[in-house]
Amino acid sequence: MTALRPVFVHGWGCGPEIWTPVLAMLDLPSACVLDLGYFGASQHETHRQLDALLSGPQPVLVVGHSLGFLRVLSRGDWPKGSRFLGVNAFGRFAAGEDFPQGVAPRVLARMQTGLQRDAAQVVNTFRARCGAGPVEPDTLCVPALQDGLNELRTLDVRPVLARLAEQAGAVKILAGEQDRIVCPDMTRASFPAGVPITWQPQGEHMLLLTHPHLCAEAIRCMMSQKVEKP
Repeated sequence: MTALRPVFVHGWGCGPEIWTPVLAMLDLPSACVLDLGYFGASQHETHRQLDALLSGPQPVLVVGHSLGFLRVLSRGDWPKGSRFLGVNAFGRFAAGEDFPQGVAPRVLARMQTGLQRDAAQVVNTFRARCGAGPVEPDTLCVPALQDGLNELRTLDVRPVLARLAEQAGAVKILAGEQDRIVCPDMTRASFPAGVPITWQPQGEHMLLLTHPHLCAEAIRCMMSQKVEKP
């Protein structure tokens, strides 16, 4: 038997510090907290960490918030026995013919255009809708933010989730019924029937800030699931 290694991945317009309230409730010295570079952090180390996790023998527990969940699942083959906890997460974000519940691509296109004119306004408007505080303009890395919006427009991991749903306990989702970014209909349409969704009636898009105890408990539960070594 082997234990899961926890990996935390934040969403668009945020940084790794959003996990602080959750991590404060856990004892996870082996945790890997990735930084997607929206505030200028070098992506070399993040890519190195991801490559090491993907190629390593130890299964992981990926805890992804919003885009972080989508982005990490899109990377493909994780070590056998890995599990995935999505917080305010989705399998696809942008609407399409087979996903009318998603966000219209033109909304993301407007945000991408806006980043070139006033990145702080775009990011802080988004963060306000999420329930997060504003950030300073000089901290933003516009190319990374543009890449993130492009991922929201293009990534679709529903086929991956369909395969994972065949494995008992491989995927779990925490969602907020008051989420202004990912509405309940979009959440339900994102995941196959075999993926359990735990709803918070008053929860919004930042459950990891407003309900850290619930996130921590879900992590403890999934961490307690031992997996056989390949």
